[in-house]
Amino acid sequence: MKILWRIKMEILDLIKKARSHRSFKNISVPMDDLMRVIEGAHFSSAGANKQFLRYVLVNDKDICSRLFKDVVWASQIEWKPTEDEAPGGYIVIFTDNPPKLPLNFIYADCGIALQNMKLIATSLGYGVNFMEPVKKDDILETLNISKEYIPLFVMPIGVPTDEVVLTVVENENMKYWRENLENHNYKHFVPKLSLDQLIIKKI
Repeated sequence: MKILWRIKMEILDLIKKARSHRSFKNISVPMDDLMRVIEGAHFSSAGANKQFLRYVLVNDKDICSRLFKDVVWASQIEWKPTEDEAPGGYIVIFTDNPPKLPLNFIYADCGIALQNMKLIATSLGYGVNFMEPVKKDDILETLNISKEYIPLFVMPIGVPTDEVVLTVVENENMKYWRENLENHNYKHFVPKLSLDQLIIKKI
């Protein structure tokens, strides 16, 4: 039982550590590491086991630079990363156009795959983020993908330069904020509700 409890706590610690990052060292992520991360998606659960998600792995410097401009960064605050703080890799999730499952299934599959990949990336020393692409046509063009696919999420991945600090929500304000340190390093504060606030009731 002690061993199982230790494993449980190690998993919980990894979940706590796997935060969303918004600034990175501008160095390429090896394709071998992207392949390790994608294993998290490969073995994820899928609605009706249909497995309709598809992926593009990117570490080409020019394409990474274009993707950096195709997504919206840190939408809640005025600060935005510079190109010197851009990640060195991306994993982009697609599905068929039109989707072959209801969107609630598709987005549930995305959430599971993204979190699994995030945990693996964190265990490898990387940081990630994920955002729904606003400029879908631009992403298709950047990646030279036909319109038989729809981009669903973009996951930047790289060596993070921001330390994420979990804080307590005060006055119902859940907006995150950043402190600029030096040399493109930051502290990024993320308010979290207490566990009791999340639970409606225990029966």
